[in-house]
Amino acid sequence: MRVTEPQLRTLLLAQAIEQADARHTLVSAVELQDATRSAVAAARARGLPRVGVAEVMLERATTIANHASGRDSTVAALNAPHAQHAPHTQRPGASGLGPWVARGLPLAALLLGLAIDRISNAHRVDLLSPPLLTVLAWNLAVYLLIAWRAMRPPQAHGAWLQQALRPLHHPFGRAERGRGLAARIAADFHQRWWAHAADLLQQRAARVLHLCAAAWGAGIALSLLLRGLVVRYQFGWESTFLDATQVHAIVSVLFAPLTLLLGLAPFTLQEIAATQNFAGESGVAGAGGAAGSRWVGMYVGLLLLAVVLPRLALATGARWREHRWQGHIDPQGPAFDPLRASLPGDLVIGLHGPQAQAQVLLGASLQTPEGDHLRFTDHTGHTGHTDQPVDAVLAWAADPLPPAWQAAPRVALRWEDFGASWVLEPTLFDRLSAALPAHHHALARLRAAWVERNEQRFGQALQALAQHLRACAALTRLPPDAAAAQYADQVRALDATLRALHGEPAAPTMPSAQLAPPLPAPRRIDGTALALGTSAGAAAGAAAGAKAGALIDLGTGGLTLGAGTALGALLGGTTAWVVRSLQKKDEGRQDLLQHAAEAACSHYLAIAHQQRMPPGDADPWAARWHAEVTGTVAAHGTALAAALQDGADAEALAPLLRTVLMGILQRSGAAEGAGAAPAGPLVS
Repeated sequence: MRVTEPQLRTLLLAQAIEQADARHTLVSAVELQDATRSAVAAARARGLPRVGVAEVMLERATTIANHASGRDSTVAALNAPHAQHAPHTQRPGASGLGPWVARGLPLAALLLGLAIDRISNAHRVDLLSPPLLTVLAWNLAVYLLIAWRAMRPPQAHGAWLQQALRPLHHPFGRAERGRGLAARIAADFHQRWWAHAADLLQQRAARVLHLCAAAWGAGIALSLLLRGLVVRYQFGWESTFLDATQVHAIVSVLFAPLTLLLGLAPFTLQEIAATQNFAGESGVAGAGGAAGSRWVGMYVGLLLLAVVLPRLALATGARWREHRWQGHIDPQGPAFDPLRASLPGDLVIGLHGPQAQAQVLLGASLQTPEGDHLRFTDHTGHTGHTDQPVDAVLAWAADPLPPAWQAAPRVALRWEDFGASWVLEPTLFDRLSAALPAHHHALARLRAAWVERNEQRFGQALQALAQHLRACAALTRLPPDAAAAQYADQVRALDATLRALHGEPAAPTMPSAQLAPPLPAPRRIDGTALALGTSAGAAAGAAAGAKAGALIDLGTGGLTLGAGTALGALLGGTTAWVVRSLQKKDEGRQDLLQHAAEAACSHYLAIAHQQRMPPGDADPWAARWHAEVTGTVAAHGTALAAALQDGADAEALAPLLRTVLMGILQRSGAAEGAGAAPAGPLVS
């Protein structure tokens, strides 16, 4: 990902703060979380369908850097766009040493060229001046080096500068590591900055060096011109080994740029010969001041053309590249692992299975306090577009996947292993986490929120069951007929509460005329399990209740799941029996409470799993739950009776019911999954 220099500086500073400030001295953990949340909210406000590291890292880094800058001047100095700082706290500016260096070094080079010019002495201009030849040769070598480096691969650029300046950086960084928090932040920041901005520093260093070279050449030229105002130059040459012809050849090559580009007349062999041994002031006709000014002008023109102008052009090019420079940051790199772990996930899971079962999850979208989103969509397109990709496909059917889903990981999982009961649902998140390791942290938070939501609903259901059973216990103090009528009202209230908790539609109203006639006393099975409605009267009562669509058929001693309601069978099969039971006083009271507990638990199981159970699987689960309910309630009969006694702790009943129902749910789920696939994720 490409970022500008200010963006890169802010990102690296935020990383340095988080790395060095492990105790959250400058930025607290809460502020870090708030920075993440605000960045995520801003990204979603921009309409982004998915929020990842790349979408939030800049805004989050800005918030963190601003928090720390308000509490520490050193960090504020690092965060300031144009501040001038001490070397150990400064913003990485031009050439890495500060903006003043970019202006001060060229000025110093100009003054140096004026002060130490030795191309000529105070009165002589040497055609073969070693300093002049050295300046020209040095600049020519630089131009050749630049051309050679330009032909090398781009990734090789900047490495030389980073290696050359490494001794200046690392000893300083090591010195800061043992100091205070601000110094550690600065050291960590500079280390990251050198690693990411070597190309930028190279361009800035090149710009300053080119400006220095141009200023030095300009200083030499100005020195020649200014000294010529008060000094009469004597120009010429002298050599032990060279004659006039050889010197003429050298001078022709030396001043060729001027003669070719500007059309100036070259020096002739006679002019060169006339200036041998510095006889140029009077060695030729018309020499004097005019001839001297020509020689000085040729020197100055050569310096401008070969040194000053090329160096200014190179400095301009470096400044242009510096202006266009963008840093590279990898949002998928390890530096962003902590941020990636804290980012909320936006997950869409495709459901590939029967529509009736998929419907259970289609409306179960979830959002965590950290901002994680989980949505389900089915392959039929009822809740979404099958042409949109998904993060994973949860498949419990063998049909071909939609084309847009085929690239997503496919998690093969039987419905019985995760969807038959809410206690099995964490298995879904475990398999998804194995299939989507990049979203492991988000799925862990979603799993916790999902379990918490289920537990909260289960807790509310337990409170409703406890309230219902306490109300049933109070019925034993009423006349049998009044108790039967109020029992019917209690069952209706429990049914309405459970349905509201689980998002089920309200049950149809049962007219009192449909209630069953009085039933005989119940009989016991195996001395513990209570079977209700074994007479013709009970069958008639259950049949009347079935007109509303029975979900729990206690009249047959079983549990039948369908699309109707449990209320009809509960009222039609048991209300009249309540009258008969209460006529038996103490024994009848015990039977009534045990029956109410069995009926309430069965009612909860049916309502909580109504949409989860395909009609073909209802009978096995009904038989299992019936056996579990009657046996478990009988096993806890003494504790239940004690909890329902007058004066008993009102808070003791709900935990007891939790033990009863969780045991039933866990044993039933374990029995159903006994023949399931292995526990490891099946991902394709």
